[in-house]
Amino acid sequence: AASRVERMDKEKEEAAQEEEGSKAKQKELLLRIREREERHKRQQERLEHLNAQLGQLEGPQRHTIEQLRIELDRVGRAESAARIELSVASAKLAECTELLERKTEDKRSASDQLYTMLLDSEEGRGARLEEMEARAALLSAI
Repeated sequence: AASRVERMDKEKEEAAQEEEGSKAKQKELLLRIREREERHKRQQERLEHLNAQLGQLEGPQRHTIEQLRIELDRVGRAESAARIELSVASAKLAECTELLERKTEDKRSASDQLYTMLLDSEEGRGARLEEMEARAALLSAI
């Protein structure tokens, strides 16, 4: 019985550690997503700033059309890469969230099993105590 309790305690500790690890991963993913969103926002603001500067220029002599196309292509590729990173991070977040939910349910189930085992043990002890008291009463009556 003691080894069962020790095993259950060990399983609870392992579940708690896995849960903490999942939470840490989830926080890290959220942080990465926020950083990528901020980077994307800064890039978008920079692009808008560049467009405003282009509007203020005195004609095409300062920037050729080809230079503008190159800059737009570069910014477009950077935005696509950021969107892909965001998608991957979101998938990892969903995976970690699902893992956390499964581990939480496993922990809840193990706690219920332990509680049931403890109740069964107490009931068995009570029945044996009553039986021993009855025997003692019989023996003292003899």
